[in-house]
Amino acid sequence: MPYQIGVAPRVRPLQTVEGLGDRLRLIAFAERQAHFAFLEAAERFTDAPVELVKAWKWVALEEAKHESWLLKRLMEIGQDVSAVAVNLNLYHSFAECKSAKDFALYISDAEERGRVGAERFAEVLQTRDPETAKVFAQIAFEEREHIALVEKFFS
Repeated sequence: MPYQIGVAPRVRPLQTVEGLGDRLRLIAFAERQAHFAFLEAAERFTDAPVELVKAWKWVALEEAKHESWLLKRLMEIGQDVSAVAVNLNLYHSFAECKSAKDFALYISDAEERGRVGAERFAEVLQTRDPETAKVFAQIAFEEREHIALVEKFFS
């Protein structure tokens, strides 16, 4: 069930199953891009402390877990992951970072935006789609720990 890479179209209304599918697909792909960005950062940034590299490898696994939850939910609501294109903009933006600190600050900001978005989706979907709301709420909760890594290493 591969993603379709290309120009991502405008998302459809959230009140439709297709619109919910659009958001699940886009966020799942963002989790995938973050997964690979963390793994690449662990190899690329030789200025990163050993403990931070270990933490990044752990967060990469967490991002893959979040992607799997979102893809499972996408299938449960009958939406195809390859039905709508997604883009690599997030991953390419991570590649612009020049140091471990640059990457940590940049990805922390991306994780914070993702956390806020996940919390909002959890609230909005609570009555209409409690299963999807639960997934987003758990992702938002776990993102807090990922964001805290920046404070630990670059306060």
